[in-house]
Amino acid sequence: MPSDITGSVSHTLAGKTIVVAVTGSIAAVRAVDLIRDLIRRGAAVHCVMSRAAEQILHHYALEYASSNPVVREITGKVEHVQFCGVGGAADLLLVVPATANTIGKMACGIDDTAVTTFATTALGSGKPVAVVPAMHEAMYRHPAVLKNLETLRQMGVCLIDPRLEEGKAKIADNASIVWEVERLLGPGDLAGKRIVITSGSNAEAIDPIRILTNRASGKTGTALALEARRRGAEVVLVHRFIQDIPVRQVYGGSAAEMLDAVLAEVEKGCHALISAAAVADYTLDRQAEKIKSGQDLILHLTPTPKIIKKVREAYPDLKIVGFKAETGLGDEELIRRAEESMQSAHLDLVVANDVSRGGMGTEDNRVVIIDRRGRRTEADGKKSLIAKAIIDALVEAL
Repeated sequence: MPSDITGSVSHTLAGKTIVVAVTGSIAAVRAVDLIRDLIRRGAAVHCVMSRAAEQILHHYALEYASSNPVVREITGKVEHVQFCGVGGAADLLLVVPATANTIGKMACGIDDTAVTTFATTALGSGKPVAVVPAMHEAMYRHPAVLKNLETLRQMGVCLIDPRLEEGKAKIADNASIVWEVERLLGPGDLAGKRIVITSGSNAEAIDPIRILTNRASGKTGTALALEARRRGAEVVLVHRFIQDIPVRQVYGGSAAEMLDAVLAEVEKGCHALISAAAVADYTLDRQAEKIKSGQDLILHLTPTPKIIKKVREAYPDLKIVGFKAETGLGDEELIRRAEESMQSAHLDLVVANDVSRGGMGTEDNRVVIIDRRGRRTEADGKKSLIAKAIIDALVEAL
């Protein structure tokens, strides 16, 4: 195990054993980076490869990437059973890249390579299996290949769709694969739940060019959205920095736009609102034309409506998580103010932190999570770990 990178990004796959099965696509060269990305999230990775894959990628590359011997053929050790049989060590078989040939064999129960033998064993024993196709687009469009993919889907296989570009069905990017693996191996304790999350800062227009905003980066909100999705939730993220992440995103630029978006999403049905955005406290009348520079300027600011208050008035039974950011306070005073916010806004959870110590725009943070029973949970470290602690508390509240 390459201990120098294990869990360096997150621990979302900690304690999980993943078998990466590599077949004879040129995209096999991508497997090395993907394996390292899985390890960076805490996974232990073992590899199996077909003879066709060895014509493209040397098995030493996979051994280096995973720090484990590579299965190149089935021996008297019955490696396929050790990993993918009933009670086997693997939590997931990830076939990446998967050629049209291997997909067809998996769909028909043919196992004439080490990879397909692992696949047949995993499917027969009920192990989770994910397939990441990679081939020319003409092959991907072939009716038999599409039928085989549908057969695998009906068997319960998770298909991670390729990127169709330049006449090819290119292997999905590493982030997309990792997100699906995390969800497949997640606890599923938010399955069937719909969570709305606000994130980042607002932008209150001064004129067509200038805005009033704050330093909130939205990293915590993004981490919360990914953690909730990992655990099975349907997630809606309301913010102004649309990103390439696998959750539904709704634009909310100003505080008023964010409020309208949140109310519209909650009205569709919602189990919890996580109000992680640093919502603008003030707005102003936008000037129709650019204000000339170099002159003294007086801005008249007016308070914005409180999103949590409006949502609570409309939905008295909805679970709501609020955030309380302060500066220059000791822990006890910070907690006291957070508890006051909890009572006044009728929150189910409040997350408190002193942003003068860090957190705004950083990769890590230190927070205290307080529930209605007065229980306090401290979370310190990467924002992915902070998000996990918050979602843990929300799951208990739900």
